Amino acid sequence: MADGKSGMSSKIENYRVHRYIKHKPRKGIFLLLTALTVVISSCTSVPTKQDFQNGVQYAQKSVSDGFNRLKVKGPSASSKQSNDVQAIVSQYPLDQVPHTLMKKPVAEGRLTSGHGYRFSPTGVPIPKKHKGVDYAAPVGTPIYAAGEGTIVKHYTSKSYGNYIRIEHANGFFTAYAHMQAFADGLAVGSKVSKGQIIGNIGTTGRSSGPHLHFELIHQGNFIDPLFVSLPPENAEIN
Repeated sequence: MADGKSGMSSKIENYRVHRYIKHKPRKGIFLLLTALTVVISSCTSVPTKQDFQNGVQYAQKSVSDGFNRLKVKGPSASSKQSNDVQAIVSQYPLDQVPHTLMKKPVAEGRLTSGHGYRFSPTGVPIPKKHKGVDYAAPVGTPIYAAGEGTIVKHYTSKSYGNYIRIEHANGFFTAYAHMQAFADGLAVGSKVSKGQIIGNIGTTGRSSGPHLHFELIHQGNFIDPLFVSLPPENAEIN
């Protein structure tokens, strides 16, 4: 008896499935297409509408954040410590580095971009921190070592182009980017003197034109190379 009921249930179930497929093909096709869409989506990199919307939102947020940085009246808590130039340079006598470093280590040229936030001249034009200063000059113009020191970096990169970094006294470094070429005989470990030619103006790397990108670095902080030297607070005034 049980086997008879089981057989009858199986026949009824098969009938229901057959009737579903026969009378509701649209729903079956929809489910099939849905399944295929899911499979295809997982196997391709074609962006979806949501991916596009997320990208737009990210771009809008980046621009908004950049503008907010430009609107800030003073440095933020995170940047104040690294960018308070006077707090750093005032620790050293005026006859020592960084005060004795050249502020314009090029034979000729004009200042085209200062230190701080600016609209990026290459790539996406959004506000971005400029770690140094730029001096525009004709290609081939000599570039000098800003002070006595030792070359610690000497290489070519996609962003900085031909790049040199020099270590000076008191933990300061200067960096020179986008050079057309390096001066002969220089390498990591080379000793240089103040005013010695280390290369010439070019536009290598990510650059909008012939110029020198010049940086001043102290303990990993990029500070303004054009800082104004002030007497130490404890200095005697005559």
